[in-house]
Amino acid sequence: MLLRSSEGRAQVCLAAVPEHHSSEPVLERPTSSAVIDLRRSLGFAAAAAFVVTNMIGSGIFTVPAFVRVATGSALGSLGVWAAGALLGLSGALCYAELATRMPGAGGEYRYLSRVFGPLWGFLSGWTSFVVGFSAAVAASSLGVMAYVAPLIPGWQSDAPVVVGWPVSQAALGAAGLVAMLTVLHCIGVRSSSRFQTTLAAVVLVGIAVFVVAGLSTGAGSAAGLRASTAGQSSWWVALLQVSFAYSGWNAAAYMAGEVSEPRRNLPRALLLGTAVVAVVYLALNALFFYALPEAEWQADIAVGQVAAERLFGHGGALAVSALIAFAMFGSVSAMTAVGPRIYFAMARDQLAPSALARISASGRVPRIAIVAQGVLAALLALTGSFGLLLTYIGSALLLFAGLTVAALFVVRLRDGAPGEAVFATPLFPLPALVFVGITVAAWANGLVDAPLPTFAALGTMLLGAAVYALGRQLGWLGVPGDAARPVSHSG
Repeated sequence: MLLRSSEGRAQVCLAAVPEHHSSEPVLERPTSSAVIDLRRSLGFAAAAAFVVTNMIGSGIFTVPAFVRVATGSALGSLGVWAAGALLGLSGALCYAELATRMPGAGGEYRYLSRVFGPLWGFLSGWTSFVVGFSAAVAASSLGVMAYVAPLIPGWQSDAPVVVGWPVSQAALGAAGLVAMLTVLHCIGVRSSSRFQTTLAAVVLVGIAVFVVAGLSTGAGSAAGLRASTAGQSSWWVALLQVSFAYSGWNAAAYMAGEVSEPRRNLPRALLLGTAVVAVVYLALNALFFYALPEAEWQADIAVGQVAAERLFGHGGALAVSALIAFAMFGSVSAMTAVGPRIYFAMARDQLAPSALARISASGRVPRIAIVAQGVLAALLALTGSFGLLLTYIGSALLLFAGLTVAALFVVRLRDGAPGEAVFATPLFPLPALVFVGITVAAWANGLVDAPLPTFAALGTMLLGAAVYALGRQLGWLGVPGDAARPVSHSG
């Protein structure tokens, strides 16, 4: 409905109107020119670009070393990466159906809220804010600095900015990178989409050249693909770490409210983007195994740089370091844009501060939500830590993705098979069973073999539940579908 303030200015409010097969709140469409909403201006290529750049980042250039040490085997590592690909593609198929049933911004938050209730949606959004995007942006930004450091002669990235101050120059640079991209994505969704599409094209071409040229040097050995030793951890923990590298296959779902022709473009973007990245990941892992002998495999976050040094020498390694840093930069950029759509959707449902629902009149983006995530990510980047973040982030993201895929069973039972306007998951329920089964097994083993970061992910959820209960008790949080909350805009 349309309300008018005492000053006579029109504001749009949420009305509880069913959409498709769900009871989610949607916006009425009055004819007033004052309506400010997200703009459906992302086509298939732009949506797929967000998937590709969100996935190809610090994970593929850092996680392979951890996975190789955990499994002790090159073929075993490739098996874990292939399992991650199967997991991502199975999830993408299920998300494609959910996204076309509920084609609005928010991703997991939107689906869990509508299926299991506002508490689960809030926990998903809370975890996304603290872990899934803010912490991931911070970790990836630190990865960018690790690869940029060799390109700047004389730069002591680990040295403190000020003597006696526990903030390194690399950490400050990572925070500055977050701030720059936050400003960029506040400009508008069209400029963001063009930027990400360009980044995706450059990254894919650059990686293809890297792989082909690396395998053509003759400086490595195919024996590296067969080498093995005793593993230092379980394959399931390695899968949790790989889940961090594959996180982002659902990126287009978060921006579903801005994708044009969602029935056609969302499934294509999710599936093709994930498939392309899976091929890229397997090719890069094979190249790393070809380049590095058994003795050099250690849990080192700069495995891509070490491999490039052996294949191309110092000069070539610098060029590859620049490519890797650029790919990580693209991932940080994608996450900076994607995450805030969750908090925007939460604010519209009265589960987050109302300011996060404001949309800029010019660029049609949730600027305050973008800035809020940017501030937290910059603060996390200043800590300079990276190691345990891998399993922590992977555990949290995989858990909520598993819950979301499980929600599809409930939706099918409640609303029936998808109609013509909804993408139908092929071979259902097989993809959902594969995804949920692997998720449960990985989590159960993670609790035993890597209890600290895995329990930390559970602790984040419990803290979120406490925040939700306190917010409801004090009246800070509402319930989606209750009295409508005004949706305002900023200039």
